[in-house]
Amino acid sequence: MEQNLKHYIYDNYFIKCNRAQAVCEQLQIKRDVFTSLCFEIDAERKSEILEMRRIRQLYNNKRGENFHFDDFYTFYYWFIGQYKKQDGCCYYCKTEEAINAELFEKKYTSTKRLNRGKHLEVERRDSHSNIYNPENCVLACYFCNNDKSDIFSEEEYLEYLKDRKKFFNKQFNALK
Repeated sequence: MEQNLKHYIYDNYFIKCNRAQAVCEQLQIKRDVFTSLCFEIDAERKSEILEMRRIRQLYNNKRGENFHFDDFYTFYYWFIGQYKKQDGCCYYCKTEEAINAELFEKKYTSTKRLNRGKHLEVERRDSHSNIYNPENCVLACYFCNNDKSDIFSEEEYLEYLKDRKKFFNKQFNALK
């Protein structure tokens, strides 16, 4: 029974950000019981909650006119699913997130962007549409996300990654 309560609290309070009072009323529990369960959840799922908070920060930074995820709950489960689908690797170069994290921790320590580099970032496959939604987004490493930027489509960038010189020569020759 307690596990069901914890699951409901985790889902509705931690992820959906429903107000504590509303969760207490829904579960018909007192506030002190709720608080106690929250402390237990925080201790039991510490790393998961830290990751969820990091993903929430991504969500809050991206939200805006062109951001088409219904709410944080939808974004969170898209992100977790996409991460698993990509095996924790960059969509483009296939580098594992852990490798980039260690590089930024031990080698690229002088970066001006302290909050970027260690984790995969939300990247629009088709940057020309400028829309962030589940169909148009993947997770990319800091390097690919910056490299691709808003310049290339997904197809162009994948071609570019194979042979950069050949790609630019092809683009240049197409101008003639």
